Amino acid sequence: MKLKFNTKKDLLHLFSTPIGIFSLEDTQNYTPRIAEAILAREANEEGIERSNKGGWHSDLTIMDWPELGFIDLRSLFRNAVSKMIAVTSEHKKFKADIQLEAWANINRAGSFNSSHVHPENHWSGVFYVKTTDFSDDPVRRAGCIELHDPRGPIQMLISPSRQPDKVSFKPVEGNILLFPAWLYHSVNTFSLDTTRISIAFNARIEHFKAAETK
Repeated sequence: MKLKFNTKKDLLHLFSTPIGIFSLEDTQNYTPRIAEAILAREANEEGIERSNKGGWHSDLTIMDWPELGFIDLRSLFRNAVSKMIAVTSEHKKFKADIQLEAWANINRAGSFNSSHVHPENHWSGVFYVKTTDFSDDPVRRAGCIELHDPRGPIQMLISPSRQPDKVSFKPVEGNILLFPAWLYHSVNTFSLDTTRISIAFNARIEHFKAAETK
């Protein structure tokens, strides 16, 4: 008996998870000043605790901070989300209200972020403001964000095709990492005497309307 199997049309990959990586142009013209503003806020505000274990988490008003008037964070994040909507849907042109919230994170040696999701949002992202080369850190995957495989039951049985249950991304200054808000993610601790600064944000899509095609 013979089996017909065309890998070009008969092999399917279902339920993939889109992850976007965007790079800010002229990074050095922006990130040092953003880091300075965030550190100044930390010195004067207690911060809040969410997924962060140690470190500092600002309130959700960072996009309205007057000291960050030199960069339009709303436009930056909205642009990234719009690009992801376009490439992950059948609608290259559309109109939508993209509601945003954002906050600053400062992690230092020993601090980390536990595994979590962002309910009632469609997309979540992180903008890396100040990072370090953690390659010499003895902590495994030090300072990395880890995206967790959403197919929980797949870990019940080891198979040759099984992928790691978490995928790590090194923080790169000036990059934006964007992923579905339902995807579990966490941030690893590190032991180096350094400061890791990022801005996290959520996006909720309202009143979506695809543009009419002619």
